Amino acid sequence: MPETSIVITLEDRYSSSAKKMASATRAFSKDVDELEDQLQKLNKNKYSLKVDAQKAKQALKEAEEQFAATGKEADGLKVEMAMANYDNIVKQINLVSKAAQEGERRLQKMGDAASKEENRAGKGMLDSIKGIFSGDGIGGKLASSGLYKMLGDSLSEAIGIGFESAVGQPMATIGSSFASGVASGASAGAIFGPQGALAGGVLGGISGLISGGVQIFEAQDSAFKSYVQEAYEGQMSAQEASLTSGSALAAQRETDRISFETLFRRGGVEDMGIVETYLSNLVEMANETPFLYGDLTAMSKTLATYGYSAQADQAKTLSGERDYNYILDVLETIGDAGAALGQSTGDMEAMATAIGRMKSSNKATLEYLNILDDRGIGAVGMLAEARGVDQGAMYDMISKGQVSGREAAEIILQAMTESFSGSMLAQSRTFSGLTSTVEGLSQELDSAMGQGYNEGRMKGLTAQRDWLSGESGEAVMEANKAIGAWKAELENSKEQYIRDAVDAMMKTEEYRTAQDTGDAAEMGRLIMEAKVRGMNEYNASEGAQLALESEKSLAEAIRNDTSLDSDYWDAGYEKGQWFTKGLAAAMGEGKYFVKADIDQETGLTVYTDSYGLTADPMLVDPGGAGGLRRSGYAYGLDYVPYDNFPALLHQGERVQTAAEARGERAAPSVTITGNNFTIREEADVTRVASELLAQMELAGMRG
Repeated sequence: MPETSIVITLEDRYSSSAKKMASATRAFSKDVDELEDQLQKLNKNKYSLKVDAQKAKQALKEAEEQFAATGKEADGLKVEMAMANYDNIVKQINLVSKAAQEGERRLQKMGDAASKEENRAGKGMLDSIKGIFSGDGIGGKLASSGLYKMLGDSLSEAIGIGFESAVGQPMATIGSSFASGVASGASAGAIFGPQGALAGGVLGGISGLISGGVQIFEAQDSAFKSYVQEAYEGQMSAQEASLTSGSALAAQRETDRISFETLFRRGGVEDMGIVETYLSNLVEMANETPFLYGDLTAMSKTLATYGYSAQADQAKTLSGERDYNYILDVLETIGDAGAALGQSTGDMEAMATAIGRMKSSNKATLEYLNILDDRGIGAVGMLAEARGVDQGAMYDMISKGQVSGREAAEIILQAMTESFSGSMLAQSRTFSGLTSTVEGLSQELDSAMGQGYNEGRMKGLTAQRDWLSGESGEAVMEANKAIGAWKAELENSKEQYIRDAVDAMMKTEEYRTAQDTGDAAEMGRLIMEAKVRGMNEYNASEGAQLALESEKSLAEAIRNDTSLDSDYWDAGYEKGQWFTKGLAAAMGEGKYFVKADIDQETGLTVYTDSYGLTADPMLVDPGGAGGLRRSGYAYGLDYVPYDNFPALLHQGERVQTAAEARGERAAPSVTITGNNFTIREEADVTRVASELLAQMELAGMRG
């Protein structure tokens, strides 16, 4: 009977533990499955984003090539949009990668925790069995320790959830880690009784605080490194985009200069220096108005084509009048009208074309006037008012050709000036106007970089042109012909091997049988088998083996040459390793640089480190410029070199005022030995006297 009772008790305890284990295992397995599903989705998303990134990168490259070829503003906008799309995809990839890494870390931790719990569970069941027989012995204490651990884990989880809900991270990490450390320490120390549990809890709590701090630093370090890398890549990408855009802009402006030289020379201008002046004026106008440089050059070319002058009438300029035959004055008038009426650059281009055609043809037709009226100018009304007639009479005069084109163009421009003068300036102060102005100024910055790049690259391009067109280029051309013929021979040989193999196979009895029975599947198999046989025979041929040996030799040569110097190949590795440095490296490199500033309220010198924290004054070099103090003043200092000089004082030392120091300072005694001086020239007297004076002053300072 006693044996039966013991067996029943043992089974009850095991059953309870087994149920708890099974329940915990099911929950754990569910968590693991869910986490693995998340990781799988993240990896799929990451792969999809990488494919999108390749497409976006290709689209960006094509947009840049298009913009470089045309220099059009619309193509430049496409470049910016393509770049923004590419940058967005890259950022998404980084976010997904971080999420996947975090998921993998969680999965690893869950696996480690599972292993630990399995060990604990096995040990716990053994201790339970021992406890049946040992009562209050060591086995019983171990069992109690297990109970403490279970309670501690529950408490740690509850504290972690509560802290995170109340104060968020990182305090939740500290609280949870502390509670877990206390529980683990108490459970380990419980084997030695209550005092052991207490001591273990204290030590475990300290360990938990350290562990929590490490976790927080790890999270901060990861965020810091990601920020540094993203900032670096963002700046490099922005610089590359700026260079690409600037190079295209600079190239377009070079083309514009040639175009204007041609147009102005056709208009009778002999001094081509006026081109640079004119283009500079266009840049200034673009920076002060809501219009871009490219828009102004396009309208300028239109007006120059229709006979408008590149030079203003000096008399009108001095009197402050607009010269309606001068391109810039006409541009300003059209720009004011466009700004006032909210016209697009296309509308203003059309207006410039209509006015230019009237001037060049000397005909004021309804075709040209309607272009202006459709855009809100009211050109017919302006002409009617100038002639003192109504609009009906003016329409009749126009239809009869009684209004000259040159006269009409000047009247309309003058009336537009009176109606819309100053509108560009007002528009430039609006949000859209400021946006356009900032864009124009940014283009100027890009253009400056592009100009420098283009000027430098022209040297290389010239050298490349000379090389390609010279003896070396001819030699490479001949080599390329031979290489091309050899590759063609290989292709022909491969195809011949396949043809021969298929022809031979179709003569076999096996193929004829399949053909006679209409067995298409067998015929297809035999043909494919023959093609493979042909490829195999080609691969074993002399030509294919020669090509293989050539490729192997190339790979070997690259490998051998590259191994000679690590700088040949490890640039990517070195940069990658550099990005693994985080907060610790930054703190080590800059933490202890100290700078000195004057407090405006107190007038005292304040010392701060690289992070803005108050620094020890004694870390500062004498002179107050900042940096690290490399030597101390443990043996005293004869003379304080500047006001607010920092010092650490020790018991028994004495500090004097300046007056006390001066009172104690006796007149210096300077002994000059060797009373024979050789004076070779008059200048030696001055040099000797200067050196003596310097030595005396130094002695005086030192007391």
